[in-house]
Amino acid sequence: MHLNRLLLYFLIGLLIGCSDSKVNQGKDFIFGTLIDIKIYGESKIDAEKVSNEIFTEFHRLHKLLHPWEKSLITDINTAISENKSITIDSNEILTILNNVQRLETQTQNLFNPSIGKLIKLWGFHSNDYNHKKIPNEKIIQELVSSNPSMQSIRIENGILKSNNENVQIDLGGYAKGYALDQAKKILKENNVENALINIGGNILAVGKYGKRDWVVGIQNPRKPNVLATIALKPGWAIGTSGDYQRYIMVNNQRYSHLINPKTGYPENKTQSATILLPPAEDSGALSDVFSKPLFIIDKENKATMAKKLNIKYFLIIMNDDSILISESLNKEINWEDDIDKRNIKIF
Repeated sequence: MHLNRLLLYFLIGLLIGCSDSKVNQGKDFIFGTLIDIKIYGESKIDAEKVSNEIFTEFHRLHKLLHPWEKSLITDINTAISENKSITIDSNEILTILNNVQRLETQTQNLFNPSIGKLIKLWGFHSNDYNHKKIPNEKIIQELVSSNPSMQSIRIENGILKSNNENVQIDLGGYAKGYALDQAKKILKENNVENALINIGGNILAVGKYGKRDWVVGIQNPRKPNVLATIALKPGWAIGTSGDYQRYIMVNNQRYSHLINPKTGYPENKTQSATILLPPAEDSGALSDVFSKPLFIIDKENKATMAKKLNIKYFLIIMNDDSILISESLNKEINWEDDIDKRNIKIF
């Protein structure tokens, strides 16, 4: 795990007061990242019980949705690559696939869970991605030209088939947010009113931290400290797509796992895109998904994309260190002292 990320978790812990005796904290490593659950105002026994129930659910989802280890998703991908149909007996998977098909269209294909072959080609279907090699340009262009899309998947009566053998489903840009929504249900079922769930920077606030809102940090993509802090209102979710977690360096050029489906190459003009979403049944999933198109789309169209997706709270850091922020979020955010506010553009 990168030092930046470890320090960020430490800083977030300080911000929300994890030493408070009324806060019970649980941690695990799932989805290839650190999971942090903080529950406020419950007994240690009750908090541990609920945390363990959430961790169990996350492990289930990890096994169900994993893009390269044995899972139902890999079974689907194998069938597609062999031009075969497959019967899906999981209503949950069918619902997820229908949702991501809709979200792909809604984001103008910038969130495209069918580009697993491109992600694998760049070396990100591995827990060890420290290679120093850029994929063959011809292969990249062949995959892009084949136009992989979730829209080429047809599901009728539980039977799935695709006419595009280059479709390979990878739900890495959806799974963590979906898991947040499942955690929210578990907290409600157990009558837990105050908690903070953090899955590798995808965060959901439930209730409050005592009498005040939960406060979290937004990471500086290039330094091991927070750029700013924000108070998360009850039920709100925050999601970040950044080039500082999964990436390779080749000839001093950073190539992250955030690949533009239209070019086949990682987006390299954006450092991070953070969004806040108000309470909704699927706010966790949307906070995970919608940060991707804001990260990938060109600078001139980022604010337009945010408006199209009804994102009123966003913060985007470009590679030249300029900052794009919505007026709504600018009113709520607390900047650290070393921020040069001349680099900030408000929309």
